Amino acid sequence: MAALTPMTELAAVNLILKNMGETKVNSLTGVLPLEASQAFDTLIEVSNEVQTPGWFFNREYRILYPDHQGNIYVPANTLHIETIQEHRHIRVTSRDKKVYNQTPFQNTFTFTGPLKVMLILGLAFEYLPASARSYIALRAARVMQVRELGDAQNLQEDTGDETRALAQLHAEQLAAEPLSLKSASNVYDVASGLPPLHMRIS
Repeated sequence: MAALTPMTELAAVNLILKNMGETKVNSLTGVLPLEASQAFDTLIEVSNEVQTPGWFFNREYRILYPDHQGNIYVPANTLHIETIQEHRHIRVTSRDKKVYNQTPFQNTFTFTGPLKVMLILGLAFEYLPASARSYIALRAARVMQVRELGDAQNLQEDTGDETRALAQLHAEQLAAEPLSLKSASNVYDVASGLPPLHMRIS
């Protein structure tokens, strides 16, 4: 029996194509058929949508340092940035791959010292855990089916698979994060079995 491996980007695109009743492709390089190109674009779109709120697999905590001009650069795949710990009072965002200080009356790219931040990074499909790949592929299949076919009958079955995949992803999210009883909302989430509010995707 062959070893089980996580879904590849090619397999995800072919899942979307199968859901549409289209012929699968053998590669994602070169010029793709129209349907395969649309499936690939939808997969990337949904992956970005799912990753943007932040999960255990694409959140990183870093200390960023300014260069000689006071600029602090962030990775090109940064989807979101926020300050943490003693720097939480500094409101920031990313602009042109640099940290921008949005604190009222500050409004500058210039920093005089290091900054502790939490980054949400947009990861390539192959860097995602198996549960995230499965959920993104199933969600993308449903999104494309609705856009192209509006197939209500198959939609219910696809939604069921998508819901189960999301539940598995949420279970891994809860297992990966230390539970905190300092926040009333977190207490409710733990008691109800739901992920934190900022992690929920409809």
